[in-house]
Amino acid sequence: FYRAGKARAIGVSHFCRHHLDDVLQAGTIAPMINQVEFHVGMGSAGPLATDYREYDVEQGVLYQSFSPLCGPCGTTELIDGPIVTEIGKRYNKTGAQVSLRWQVQQGIPVIPKTTSVEHMKQNADIFSWTLSDEDMDALTNL
Repeated sequence: FYRAGKARAIGVSHFCRHHLDDVLQAGTIAPMINQVEFHVGMGSAGPLATDYREYDVEQGVLYQSFSPLCGPCGTTELIDGPIVTEIGKRYNKTGAQVSLRWQVQQGIPVIPKTTSVEHMKQNADIFSWTLSDEDMDALTNL
C-alpha cells in the first residue's frame, strides 16, 4: 500500500522495543509512527511503561499518545483531578488542557477523544502557553 501510494505512512500500535526490532529487521519499510497509551504520571515510569519512547525516537519512529486523558483506570483524574485542576488555575486552563499540554510540551503528539464541540475547542487551545518546569516535574511524577 505504501509503495503504491495508497498509504502515506505505516504505523504500529503499542510496539515495545523487541516488537519494533522485529519489524525493522524483517520489513523493507520502517514504521513512521508508534501509537501508545501515554499520559501524565507515566513520565517517570521507565522504559517498560513508556514502550521505550527513547528507542522509538532513536529509530526515527514518531512516538504518539492515544488515550492521553485516561489516567488511572476508571477515574477522571487527568481531566478534573486536584493536581491538574490546581495547575490549570494558574494558567486559566482546564485540567484536561494541562494534561494534554504536558505531553505536547515534550514533543509528543496526542489524540484526545471527544464528541463535545467545547472540549474540541479546549483541546486545540494547548499551544499558546507553556507549563513551568516545576509543573512539568509535578505532572511527570504524579
